[in-house]
Order: sequence, then C-alpha cells, then structure tokens
Amino acid sequence: MKRILIASIVCLLVVSCDPKDMPTEDITLPDIEFAFTVNPDTAYLKVGDTFAIRAAISSKLSNGVQLTDGGGEIWFSAVRGENIPRISFDDISPALNNEDYNLIIENGAVKWMSSNPNQLYTLTFFPTGDSIILHYKFVFLKKGLYQIGGFQSSFYQGSKGKARTKTYFNVANHNWNLVDMPENPVPKPGEYGYSENYLFAVTD
Repeated sequence: MKRILIASIVCLLVVSCDPKDMPTEDITLPDIEFAFTVNPDTAYLKVGDTFAIRAAISSKLSNGVQLTDGGGEIWFSAVRGENIPRISFDDISPALNNEDYNLIIENGAVKWMSSNPNQLYTLTFFPTGDSIILHYKFVFLKKGLYQIGGFQSSFYQGSKGKARTKTYFNVANHNWNLVDMPENPVPKPGEYGYSENYLFAVTD
C-alpha cells in the first residue's frame, strides 16, 4: 500500500511529465548524487515566507572524470492541498508558480510543463568550474499543505559521457506526519519515496 501511495503522488507531481527529449540509457559515468538541504528546515511556514532548497557538489565524479560541459536534469515538482494534515488523495493538486508561490532561481535552471507553463517539472543543471550548484527559493502566496520533490532517476549528458542522477533531501525530518491516511501508510526511512519528498504546512 505504501508504494501505491507514493506512486499516486508521484503521478500527480510529474503529471504526465513531458516525455520528449527523454534520453535513452547507454550510461558511461558513475551516478551524480544531489543531497538537497532546505532552509528553514521546519514543518510550518507562514504565507510570505521564503523557503530555499540547495545542493552543491563537485563537478569531478567519483571515477576522477571532471565534467566541463553538457547538462542534466532532475524531475521535480510540487503539490498542494487545503487540509492540514492531508486526509485524502482528493486534496492534492499541482502547486503553481505565480499562484501558489513565486520561484526565485539562484543557481541552475528549470523546465515548465508544456501544457501548463506555471507548473514546474524539471530542475536543470550545468557544470560551472569545479562545482555544480542548484539553489532555488520559493515565496509562498497561499496557505496549505505542500509536498515538494518527487525526485526520480534522471540524466546528465556531456562530452565526457552520460550519467544517471540520484537525488534526495538530506534533512532530519521529512515531515510525513503531516499525512493522516491510515489506509495508505506513508513510507518509512529507507523505503522508496521517503527521502525523495519533503512536506510542510503554510499557514496565515
């Protein structure tokens, strides 16, 4: 049942993620791992608060290959519900830029759904010097229960080869206690979906 819960939420997070330009396999490089931190790391925010996610890694991979060009992507999105805690799948809908939050891009870039230009679905990254940095800020405009992440395996490709990305939130508490759906238990630490998502409530 836990996998059903996570799979259902992922489907909402990536709502028919645009399949165009989806790379095929042929992996030649080790995984690129992003561990996002959040600031503030809290289960409760106020409307108007700024919330940041950031990941920074070396552009030199574990096998010694230095990435100097190319780029990659990480599937990412956000959902929002009215109820705190969440008690039903009926209370989950995509959170939209300029409606539910304002996005500020400090490092990296993003892609938007072609069917809805306010719906974020991919973070994109590029090696710059000796590092790769992804840094985004969200200013929340509406109260509700937000869930961000939905990270899935994605890809980097450049002149040195191709790699998969592995992405998760490196936080003490992912705040799954904000979901109260006994018929669909939330994932436990180490299970699929647990560290790939972060939840928090935005109140007045």
